Amino acid sequence: MAKSTLFSSAFSSARTTSKNAQVASDIGQRIILGQYPVETTLPREADFLAEFGVSRPVLREAIKTLESKGMVESRQQRGITVLPRDRWNFLDVDILGWIMRTHADPQMLVRLTEVRMIIEPGACMLAANCATPSGLSRIEDAWHRMNAYVNDDKLYVEADRDFHIAILMASGNEYLAAFGTVISAALMSSLQRTNPIENNQSSLPWHYSILEALRSRNGVLAARASRKQIKAALSLLQTEQD
Repeated sequence: MAKSTLFSSAFSSARTTSKNAQVASDIGQRIILGQYPVETTLPREADFLAEFGVSRPVLREAIKTLESKGMVESRQQRGITVLPRDRWNFLDVDILGWIMRTHADPQMLVRLTEVRMIIEPGACMLAANCATPSGLSRIEDAWHRMNAYVNDDKLYVEADRDFHIAILMASGNEYLAAFGTVISAALMSSLQRTNPIENNQSSLPWHYSILEALRSRNGVLAARASRKQIKAALSLLQTEQD
């Protein structure tokens, strides 16, 4: 097969994948916003085809994507039904992104910070015992960047995110590391809310306490410092909600 044909085929496949993702995103966000309520049936295939202007295979792949996320289910003679929210995979990167984009859940960042309160202190306990020199180095590098960029809101928040993700990675537990990857974008959004530039300086000591405890391999102190730091962030988020 000629190179141009190979390129053309790859480009066509990429465009199809992009269309699948866009259709899934549009329908998924409508479900999240309640435009297609739980336990109701989605519009007919013909209606979606006319609206999105895509082929039937593209639409069906988009529906399969939503099925894989636990949002819809194809039922014989009933069409495609929107599933209850407790079936949705709320740690799916796309679902988190759609919720953030639509602002459908004002409590989202509070809920995720509550999850962090449960997970991160435990990750600190593990990291204190399991972190390799390179793992500790990534945490240290993130803290030094936070310190250097304390007056640059964007770069400070990026370094702050990297600090927390580096701890999850240093835990030596692949599932915790994956959790960090999943919530990365939501974590950035949360940190932007809880770390306005005037708060950057005051949050540095919290993070340094975690770093020092990890350096000394003291898991109990690291977990305690982590819990205090996240509790302060949670309090700021809850204050915003009041």
